[in-house]
Amino acid sequence: MSQNTHVALSGLKTTEYEHSLDKAALNALRTIPIMPKLIELVEMPTSMTARYAMLGSNLRVTEKQFSSLYRIFRKACDTLEVPEPLLYVSTDPQINAYTACADKPIIKIYSYLLDILEDDEIMFVIGHELAHIKSRHLVYTVLGDLISTGVLRVIVSTIPGLSVLYTPAEISLNYAYYQWMRAAEYTCDRGGFLACQNFEASCRALMKLAGYSTKFANELNLDEFFAQTKSFEETNETALGKIQQILLSFGQTHPWTVLRTRELMKFKDSGDYDKILRREMPVIETPPESSPEAAPGAASSLASATSNLSASLSGLKIGNPFKKG
Repeated sequence: MSQNTHVALSGLKTTEYEHSLDKAALNALRTIPIMPKLIELVEMPTSMTARYAMLGSNLRVTEKQFSSLYRIFRKACDTLEVPEPLLYVSTDPQINAYTACADKPIIKIYSYLLDILEDDEIMFVIGHELAHIKSRHLVYTVLGDLISTGVLRVIVSTIPGLSVLYTPAEISLNYAYYQWMRAAEYTCDRGGFLACQNFEASCRALMKLAGYSTKFANELNLDEFFAQTKSFEETNETALGKIQQILLSFGQTHPWTVLRTRELMKFKDSGDYDKILRREMPVIETPPESSPEAAPGAASSLASATSNLSASLSGLKIGNPFKKG
């Protein structure tokens, strides 16, 4: 398919481009006995405060405000078939963008990141954030925020009968959660690639996230970055390399940038990317019992978790998200 032909991916389903590690890690996370009740907690409306703060301190992107950026944003939304969320620009000097609020999503992108990226690279970043929305990752990322700040422990301690479940489940919850977060980034990088439909631009965006200098920007070399990726992969194939990777990435919310590039290369080389653009990728429907919407209610999940907590935790098997396969 011509690189100049941009395809609107009509009827795109997340299962078409979902990374296998994302699916496996999320299924492992859902097996934590306390998870159904926690999902109910984090799915409570959370947008009001965040939306108010964004409106008061950042610049909202619209057809008349940053109109060129809005056109890139709108094209990405149309390509991935994601309802338009709110988009804000912050002047904070960070190379970053993120999405918040599960009930009414908001994307925030930092001005410094915009300044160092070309238009296709910006579309990759925006597409990545839109993929978080499309895959309903925000329900779980809110959970991560609550875990990391200690707010979740405070909330759970106020709920009769639930606090006794949280402490023994906390280790499994943390381990499974961060495995899933890293794996979910692979899925969203695929979403970003599908949005911009430019492989080199997608990899350039990742390269700039790995390291950037305004002074030496004209000396960036994508081929050298690909060579670095290959060199890392060869090192990582050793047993020691795998062990080091697990230890060094423990507790990290994102995989190393070179790993993300490697996985994006695999997605392209496998032919799956082209199949999706030709709308030939088989759609695998998510079983109802695996979806967050199908999680049991508070009473039934709490009773089930209480009776099966010990057995569930002892039998819990969480795969390594970095395992080759």
